[in-house]
Amino acid sequence: MAVLAATALLLGGATATARAEPTDPPVPAAPCAYPSVCFVKDGEVVYEYDEVTPWQYLPALLPAPLQVINTRHESIWFGDTKGGAQCVGPESIVDKWFGTLETVRVDDSVECRLT
Repeated sequence: MAVLAATALLLGGATATARAEPTDPPVPAAPCAYPSVCFVKDGEVVYEYDEVTPWQYLPALLPAPLQVINTRHESIWFGDTKGGAQCVGPESIVDKWFGTLETVRVDDSVECRLT
């Protein structure tokens, strides 16, 4: 009944304003210095790579949620346990909400192309 009354009031020409509750500021990313690629879980750098490398397994599986931070001027790739792969462009951060990461590849190319 209250919803109908509010709808009728709004349709009658009245205006309504909504107020959002304040939210906490975003948590700053963990430190990851150039030229590194960092895998961050719970605000801590878990794995860090700073050299071009072909596909390789991470030391241990890394379940989401996590962040992948690429401070390099080249792209990097990470692979998950279901066979998927995702590119992270130069100087970018990716939030990974689902899945488990298994592999990493640090490219010497800016482009996100698997070759």
